Amino acid sequence: MKKLILFAVAIFMAATASAQKVSSTTYVREKPQTMWYGRIGMSINNLAGAPDGLDMGSKVGMDVDFGFQRNIRHSGLYWGMELGIGTRGASIGEGEDKLSLSAWNLKYSPVTFGYKYSLTDDIKLDGHLGAFLSYDFTRSAKYKDGEKWDDDDFDDVDYQKFDAGMQVGIGVWYKRFNLDFTYQRGFAPMAKAWDDNDKEYKFHSSNFMIRLGVAF
Repeated sequence: MKKLILFAVAIFMAATASAQKVSSTTYVREKPQTMWYGRIGMSINNLAGAPDGLDMGSKVGMDVDFGFQRNIRHSGLYWGMELGIGTRGASIGEGEDKLSLSAWNLKYSPVTFGYKYSLTDDIKLDGHLGAFLSYDFTRSAKYKDGEKWDDDDFDDVDYQKFDAGMQVGIGVWYKRFNLDFTYQRGFAPMAKAWDDNDKEYKFHSSNFMIRLGVAF
């Protein structure tokens, strides 16, 4: 009888220790994890909304961002934020009348939602969608012959330094390293133009970013 009691006590103690271990492991796994990262790369800038017949071209700029991703319930889902510096603009027209428009801006993405799909233990696909705000702290516009715009010229096209819009992208992570492709579309018109019939056209930022990143 004593042996039976001792055997039952031993089983109970083992089960209790196992339950505590499982509970502790579960707690650690369910605790949200935050990953900080930095990205740098080029931005191919253009404008959307131009009328037919207007020759529009892209300009190559730069983009630098820092942000974080925080997982949701220990799944592939996450949310995050970004803060960075970027460019926007385009080339407009052709020949001697070709205008080169460019601006540097401060960017902030207040919220981004994404999902990481594991291909292997080290390789993950990363799809994401978010919103952004930006404000131009420098701007320039000049023609092919070197003539530059002044403040009155920018006022004539109702140039707006503030922008807000959406961005969608996909990337791949290999351990701590990331290659990301993101398209960014502004909703606030960067500038406006009118034709001979006073029809109004609104030009919106349209940027495609290719960036390399690293988590730390």
